[in-house]
Amino acid sequence: MTERPLTDFEQVLLGMLVDEPRSGYDLKKLFTATPAAVYQPSAGALYPALRRLQRRGLLCVEVTVSAGRRGRRVWHPTEAGRAVHLEWVRQPVEPDAVASDLGLHLMRFVMMERQVPIAEVRRFLVGLIEALESFVTGMEDFAASAGEKLPGRHPLLALRHGVLTHRASLEWARSTLAELAER
Repeated sequence: MTERPLTDFEQVLLGMLVDEPRSGYDLKKLFTATPAAVYQPSAGALYPALRRLQRRGLLCVEVTVSAGRRGRRVWHPTEAGRAVHLEWVRQPVEPDAVASDLGLHLMRFVMMERQVPIAEVRRFLVGLIEALESFVTGMEDFAASAGEKLPGRHPLLALRHGVLTHRASLEWARSTLAELAER
């Protein structure tokens, strides 16, 4: 029996620990104080996720005890954990899922900076641009052909929101690629 794939939350959690070993408390603060808050786990989800990653051999824990204090558990990635994280970061953009996975693509982009050479980051951005161009074009074509047939005005207005949102992401990816090419 093969193990189930890691959840998006587990992947993000593993990446945060590859970036820097942290305690559960440190992770909670990080999720609260950064844009990673979109992945903020429920109160009872963080520690079970850490233990699942540990059971799979992707994390190990170091307990440090200070005088008169409870032990502080700091989670570290194992070599296997680093390899799994690197494999996830390097996944190509799937054009069919670019809209639903956009947040994860951005999280992977953030985590790439210290994990892969800049040439790989550029290839990732090119893949993201191509997928977004195709998605935006498809949405615009649909709006042009079906827009008049949609029931009422609100569906078309919501569709326009989707086009503008993804067009903004496309423009960000293009400008980011250009900025990284200058370096």
